[in-house]
Amino acid sequence: MSRLPARLGALVAAAALLSSLAGCTTAAPDGDTVTAAQASITGEWVVTRTVVSSDDTTNPARAVGANSVRYVLIEREDCGSAVCPGTVSSGATPDARESTGLVQTDGGLEYALTGTLDCMNAATGSVLAMDAFDYEQTAALTVDARAEVSGVDTATTLSGTLRYTDTLTENGSSDGCARTPATVTVEYTLSAVRAPA
Repeated sequence: MSRLPARLGALVAAAALLSSLAGCTTAAPDGDTVTAAQASITGEWVVTRTVVSSDDTTNPARAVGANSVRYVLIEREDCGSAVCPGTVSSGATPDARESTGLVQTDGGLEYALTGTLDCMNAATGSVLAMDAFDYEQTAALTVDARAEVSGVDTATTLSGTLRYTDTLTENGSSDGCARTPATVTVEYTLSAVRAPA
């Protein structure tokens, strides 16, 4: 009878030790364990997107070689681990951005945005059909360069890839919007620098 409490105490102590050790590491999305401190990615970024492949023949902005800029705000939570969750806000201007959750990875981050787009009349610029396209874009960025800024290990440049797709919906088609192909896919490379202070 007296040995059972001793064994139970040993099991509790072992479980507590394992819990304390587990708290020192963080599992990255790919299953690897991350223990090294990560460079700070928080802040305002200017991201240049360059089209590397596209099947959208109707939009010159999506032609291979075309460049565009997005203004991205990254906010990372302080969770006490090597990698932590946060948010990404991205848009063509700093005043018009969409927000989504980020997944911090070992040496970078990933995020996805989804939504709808209106179908525009090319001749008049007016809206032909609202919410005529469903879109999704997924991005992955990795820290390219880092420096110590005010005593903090800080990412200074990022690079990565982005995959964008949009699909004409049945509602958009019935409202008079047409496009061939109905679904387009555009692949970009990404290059990001810190926004000027």
